[in-house]
Order: sequence, then C-alpha cells, then structure tokens
Amino acid sequence: MSDWWTERRQNQQLENLESEMSYARREASSLRSQLSKIQGSLQSKVDSLSRAFDAFVELSDLRHETAGFVSSAELRRYATRVLTAMASSTELPPAGAPVPQYWLDPAVGALISLHAGTPDEEAISTALKLDERRTSMFLALALAALGQRHQVRTEWLDAAFGVPAADGTLTRVQRVLWTTAARGGFGPDALALVVQRLQSVAAAEGWLARLELRGSASPQGPHLKETEAQADAFTRLSRVRDAVEAITGNTAAREPDPDLTYPEERKSDRVEGSQPADSEPDTDSLAGILRLLISEGSEPERETLARIAELRAQVTGVSESKARLDDTAGTVDALLTEDLGPSADPYLAATALRVVGPLVLPAVEDVARVAEQPGPTQVSVDSGKHTITVRADGPDQLELGKATTALTATAGVATTGQRATPIALLAGGALCAIVLGLLLHWFWIVVGLVVIGFGVNSYLSLRRALTADRTRAASEVAKLNERCTTAATALKTYLDTVGTRRATITANLTAVRDHLSA
Repeated sequence: MSDWWTERRQNQQLENLESEMSYARREASSLRSQLSKIQGSLQSKVDSLSRAFDAFVELSDLRHETAGFVSSAELRRYATRVLTAMASSTELPPAGAPVPQYWLDPAVGALISLHAGTPDEEAISTALKLDERRTSMFLALALAALGQRHQVRTEWLDAAFGVPAADGTLTRVQRVLWTTAARGGFGPDALALVVQRLQSVAAAEGWLARLELRGSASPQGPHLKETEAQADAFTRLSRVRDAVEAITGNTAAREPDPDLTYPEERKSDRVEGSQPADSEPDTDSLAGILRLLISEGSEPERETLARIAELRAQVTGVSESKARLDDTAGTVDALLTEDLGPSADPYLAATALRVVGPLVLPAVEDVARVAEQPGPTQVSVDSGKHTITVRADGPDQLELGKATTALTATAGVATTGQRATPIALLAGGALCAIVLGLLLHWFWIVVGLVVIGFGVNSYLSLRRALTADRTRAASEVAKLNERCTTAATALKTYLDTVGTRRATITANLTAVRDHLSA
C-alpha cells in the first residue's frame, strides 16, 4: 500500500513538473517573439534616425551652398508679398536689391507696372528674354488672380501653355491655365487659344455618348420593331439637346468666376513663420501654381532647392513628394470627360462643350438623319407559322383568318390514338365483367368494373385536356388579335405624327448646331 501511494505521488509530481516546463517553454517563446519585435522596431528606428541624420548633415551642407543666393531668396519673399499686397489692396512692400539674370526680378517689376496701368515694356521684354515660359506663366496667372484679365496678352498664354504632348497628356500648369481660361481669367481670345490647343489632341469620336449621359430625355413608346432605329435616334437627339442646353443655359458661366482671386494677406502671414501649414493653397489651383512657380528658384539654385525639400522631408519624417510644374495632370480626353459630367463645374463644362462641339456635331447630324428616315407603310406580326401584314387601318383579314384557323383547327380535337385508350379500357372492362364473370367466377366482374373505372377516368382526363387545349388556342387567338391591333394603332400614330416628329427633329438639330457652333 505504501509503495503504491509513493509511486502515485511521484507520478503527480512528474506531471506537475512537466506542466511547469511546458508553461516555461511557452513563456520563453513569447519572450523571444517580443524580443524579436523590439529588436526589429529598434533597428527600424535606428535606420530611420541614421537616414535622418545623414539627411540633416547633407541639408546643413546644402544650406551653406544657398548662402550665395540670399538675394534670390529675398526676391522670392518680396514677390509673394507683392502679390498678397495687390490682392488685399494694401501698400506694396519696399523692393530689395536687384538680382541679375533671374527672370523673377524684372517679372515682378513688370507686374507692378501692369497692375498700375502703366506697362513697363522694357521690364516685360527683359523678363521674357531671361525665361519666356515662366515669365508668361507668372504674368498671365498673376493678372488673372488680380482681376486684370484685360491685360493678359495672348502671346503670353501661347508661350505658357505650349503645345500638348502627342498622346494628349497635360501638365499641372497646362491644366491650371485651362481651368483659369475657362473661368474667365484671361479673356475670350485666350480661351479660344486654349480650346484650339485642346482640340488638336482630343479624340475625334466617342463624345456623343458621353454628352448623352448628361441629358434627361425619356424614350417614347410604344414603338414598332420597324421604327425602333428612328425612335432610338429621336430620343438620343433629344438627350443631346437637353445636355447642351443644360450646359449653355447655366448663367453662372457667363461671367468671370468671382472666386478666381489670389488669397489676401492675413495678420498671421505678416509674421515670419507664423502661417500654418494647412493655409497653403492647393497646388492645382491658380494661387498654388503661382507659389510653386515662385518657390522654384533661379536656374542655378533650382536643383539645390528641390534637394533641400527632399532632405527636409526625410528629417521631419513627412513623406510628401515635392510638387513640380511639369507633373502630369491627366489626358485631355479624361479631363474633358470629367468636365462634361453632371456634377462638373459650370465653367469647365461650358469650355469642354466648346472643345468637343466641332467633334461631336457630325455624329449628331448622323443621328438626326436616322431619326428622319421615313416610316414603313406596313408592318408584320409573326404568329409562329404565319406572318400577318398590318397596315394603319388594321391587319390583313385573309392572313389573320389563316393564322387563326391554324391555331384553332386542331385545338380540342381528339386524335385516334387519344381516343383509343379510353375506348379500349371500357370495352375490355365490359368484356371481362360480362363474359368471364358469368362464365368463370364473380371475381372477374370486380376486375372488369375496375378496368371500366380506369376507362372512365381516362375519358374524363381526355375531355379536360381537350377543353384546356381549346382555351389555350382561344387565348393565343386573342393575343394575336391584340398584337395586330396594337401594331396597327402604333403604326397609325407614327404615320400621323411624322410631320410633328420631323419638326421636332429639325428644331433639336438646329438648337444643337447653334450651341455647338457658337
């Protein structure tokens, strides 16, 4: 007894020890996993700190290089203050020392003279010679933001916008120039230039379907198969007119956009470094492009400033890519499709319609020609085995009679095979009950009666089937008559309204032509 108890206690102790060892192994595995994560996190942090330190060191070295461009940096701050002072109608800041060979210096002087109404042609010419594209962008966008669109010269916009890429891709600057022109920032001649440039790379086809999506005309019905193409074309033409008039009838796009202005200076902007980061304008806006253009720097320092921005992002840990003037904004076709959408800006929609107008007009005229096609003098209704000719005064009675006879001739008439089964059962049952029941045994009388019962049931089922067949045939005849009557009514209505339809088609096409050719 004592050996058994001792052995039992030893086994329990071994089990407890094994359980403790298993728990210890789990804890050790968990600790190793946590330690691995901590090591990985620490290594990541060390790598990040190392990269940030390297960026800081390089940034310090680059800042020494920019020491020679102090006057350029001061000129950029001066240009920004000039814009904000003009936007808020306050006194202009005092000018700093001139910066030779930097296009921004004479460009700011040219802008001041233009805003004052006394253009300094020498300053304009000097800035254009130093950098024609950037000077043109600066003067055109700045004057547009300051409400001086009458002073924007078409040659500036020509140089600033340039020629779109062969694949139709536009840069950020080209898109902003496009939207600014659409909102009335440059005047009608400049807008016509932008429209012409966009038309040169826009797709030649596909605009009709995109324009129809904005229309709300409902299809007319009912219509016949023979007039389905004309009815569909009539509806499409109505939708195009509705879409065009919805765009051109928006009075908001008839005057320049009042929000197309440079942001005024605030009190917090007057203190260096006090402006919050979220006050910066969108880089795809007019003001954003102006600030991006100014912040680019002069030619010698441009790459250095771009590298400083990248290093600053590494030091601060903010992974934001530096926006550039030549960043891709999308393709002309994609942007036009967006501008033609139901919720698009009215200015952009009106300009997009001007761009695609000459491209979509031939397709609209093709749709009108289909809609004007003459209607048929007769149509046909298929009954399955026969075709009934239907005119405006009704169906052909001879053909309708043949089709009706074909549907009802065999309906409800039992064939010889169908009658054979109940007759055979009744005759066999009677023979069995009379002959075998009387001659052999009364049991055959019972069998004969059962067979007769099956015969009677088969006969009644046949009658029900024949009745259902006659009902089906009568229903098909009624449906055929209804289809013929409906077709005759639809044809008569179509022929009676040919004059009205043609007048409507002509009016719709004329209205679309007037709007798209304006």
